Amino acid sequence: MKISEKGLALIKKFEGCRLTAYQDAVGVWTIGYGTTTADKSITGTTICQGLRISQKTADEWLRESINRKYGPKV
Repeated sequence: MKISEKGLALIKKFEGCRLTAYQDAVGVWTIGYGTTTADKSITGTTICQGLRISQKTADEWLRESINRKYGPKV
């Protein structure tokens, strides 16, 4: 599946982006557009307290998550 720029913008709008790691509602360390350590095959890193990323990295991880993790299931 190939996502359009409009589709990507919609996901970004609803998901929101945080460039510093935070614990989500259930205590999972999360960063960017909802990236967690469960996405380590995409990020190559463990999401933990104190981690900071750039906007470019957040955008790249979102696109890779869609291409490799979510898109194939759609």
